[in-house]
Amino acid sequence: MACARAVCTVILCLAIPAAAAGQDRTSPPAAAVGAEMCATCHEETARQFERSAHGDLAPFEQRGLHAGCESCHGAGSRHVETAAATDIRSFGELSAAESARACLGCHRQDAAMEWASSAHAATEVSCTSCHRIHQSRRVTSARPVEGMPALHATAPADKGSLAARQSDLCFQCHPEQRAKAMLSSHHPLREGRMSCSSCHDPHGGQPGLAMLKTAERVNDLCYSCHASKQGPFIFEHQPVEESCLTCHDPHGTAANNLLKQGEPFVCLQCHEMHFHAARVTPATPFNLPAGGSQNPNGTTGFQRAFNTRCTACHSRIHGSDLPSQGVSGRGKALTR
Repeated sequence: MACARAVCTVILCLAIPAAAAGQDRTSPPAAAVGAEMCATCHEETARQFERSAHGDLAPFEQRGLHAGCESCHGAGSRHVETAAATDIRSFGELSAAESARACLGCHRQDAAMEWASSAHAATEVSCTSCHRIHQSRRVTSARPVEGMPALHATAPADKGSLAARQSDLCFQCHPEQRAKAMLSSHHPLREGRMSCSSCHDPHGGQPGLAMLKTAERVNDLCYSCHASKQGPFIFEHQPVEESCLTCHDPHGTAANNLLKQGEPFVCLQCHEMHFHAARVTPATPFNLPAGGSQNPNGTTGFQRAFNTRCTACHSRIHGSDLPSQGVSGRGKALTR
């Protein structure tokens, strides 16, 4: 009796997995079919991809993935059989996180390694929001030799496979910075001598520092171009040592030199009215080397003379190694 029960138990245990296997039977995984097969239906896209940075990768740069289209979209045999969009990785249907995960399969080095903790990732910006993988090259009229046809009808795509000019991409989400860049005092962004990524890292950057490309102070980033303002100086200007952003707005201002306000108002945010500017003088004649004259500004002569630009006298506002001549400044007035 015990032997019969044991035999039945063994038969039952063997039968259950067999039945379950029949219920959970799945089709074999998709296999690679090659970029030529993709081009039979997606001819224009395949032609653009061949001239893109990704289409020009050497075999050793594939990182063990399929070559061509299937390196990003996955093996395409099942999609070829069914022609269903659900049987291939379609980036238009992916979330921002899923799209980034696919790109980070290869782009895990350099700045992209900080993408997961970036402000862009937190706001669901995807890689395809800024980058166009099937990059069409812009038309050029360049000819290698006069009278001879061009070797290529198109020129290479812009760096980074961007979907548009870098500043235009950034300004789509940052209209306030776009408005500031149109003001009279601005960094040479519009002229093409700088880009947003000159200061910002769109793939990461320091948390809480507007994705700036610095691991230290904001000043250190500014000093990479404005080294003459760095010092160290014997006579320092405290706001300069604290942050350049105390006085300057790097995205653009109406005042000269990217100042948040024109002079003397930017200085009067910290400094009280200067004794020169607060002094009232009578409108009586005074002597000049050429003879007598009337004060042309009347009783507000000193105010009009000294309430214009503080830097007319205090020219070394970023710091100085030479003591000032004025007694009241005790050598620290930053006049020379």
